[in-house]
Amino acid sequence: MKWTPGELVAFTARVIYEVAEGGLTLDYAFQKVKRGWRPLDSFKVFYDVSFDAVRHYFFLKFAASRLFGSSGAKAVAKAWFIYRADQMLYNRDMVSRFKKRLLKRALAAPGDVLREVESLRGDPARYLSIKYSYHPKIVATLLSHLPAEEVEKLLDAGNKTWIWLRINTLKADVDKALNMLEAEAEVEPHPRIPFAVLLKSSRRPVQYLEAVRRLVAIPQDLASIYAVLSLKPEPGDRIVDLAAAPGMKTSLIAQLAEGRAKIVAVDLSQKRVARMKQLLKRVGAGDTVEVVRSDSRKLKTRLFDKALLDAPCTSSGAFTKEPAAKIYPRLEDAPRYSRLQRELLKNALELAGEVVYAVCSILPEEGEEVVGSVEAAPEKPLEDLADPYVGGVGGRTFPHIHRSEAFFISRLRALR
Repeated sequence: MKWTPGELVAFTARVIYEVAEGGLTLDYAFQKVKRGWRPLDSFKVFYDVSFDAVRHYFFLKFAASRLFGSSGAKAVAKAWFIYRADQMLYNRDMVSRFKKRLLKRALAAPGDVLREVESLRGDPARYLSIKYSYHPKIVATLLSHLPAEEVEKLLDAGNKTWIWLRINTLKADVDKALNMLEAEAEVEPHPRIPFAVLLKSSRRPVQYLEAVRRLVAIPQDLASIYAVLSLKPEPGDRIVDLAAAPGMKTSLIAQLAEGRAKIVAVDLSQKRVARMKQLLKRVGAGDTVEVVRSDSRKLKTRLFDKALLDAPCTSSGAFTKEPAAKIYPRLEDAPRYSRLQRELLKNALELAGEVVYAVCSILPEEGEEVVGSVEAAPEKPLEDLADPYVGGVGGRTFPHIHRSEAFFISRLRALR
């Protein structure tokens, strides 16, 4: 069934409301609105527009207040149509007609709004927040640790989404997997990681690519791959993966150890443990990993050579994948997460002589400060990583440098 521009705006406004006012993730908000909508042949355009509108929410909210005298969800959705529809919709005639209708009642010209944004450059925090559409607290946090010029590059790059694929050598060799991928997509191999490729373009959505359907290639962000590479898994290692669900990093540990390491994956949630077992079996790592349901803060068992702790966190570095994180970065939850992270890391150091600690966070409270609070020697584990906020205690990934999510990663050696 066909849709109209007005219907697209109304749908997008509902999604924006559920994210901005209800605090939902983009996917949850989209599915909630979709369930109450009339049937359509495809909701793909509606999803893509909703994603883009949430990603640019703070700019659109500012523009809506100037154009329509309102910053409500409906006005924000209308502002999206004025500023973004040309880049997203193919029917240019339809776009042009509907934009004219919207602009008839506008209080300002679109160009005047853009010039007003640029006039805010003297207030870097407000300017960057509005222009690149990030919660002011995200911008303020980054500006307190990085030069303004670098923060602007970071925020600009964070408005892009990169899809990295990990070639699953438990299922196929690299050359075979690349041939499968190149039959349907354009990929760019990572210059130093032979099993990692960046998906540049594709004839179909990534989940429908033959290599992905057969689990020969697995979507996995480069920052996540760096976390496992920092562990340097080898055949014969005894490794524990704490707070391990959903198990993607566990499966990469098994892959890098060529299926010949003793790996224990731990998670507290019974449902997540069950799903992790299924995932590990599907990707070819089920026979090499022991999955245990336990609290990773309290696990007491035999000693391991190495431990990976990708700790629960605010996910404030996930904005390249989840645009709602730009609106609700949950920075106020950092103290609670920091306490949990310190407990987890302290126990990890009791279990293994070498621990890799990782969080998808831009906050030092969840990164540098956590590793600095334990009795261990933290270090930057890989040269590819950017410097941390505090020198010598780990490394960071940033979207403008690595084309990935923003992570903090440190390797720690127990002092005993």
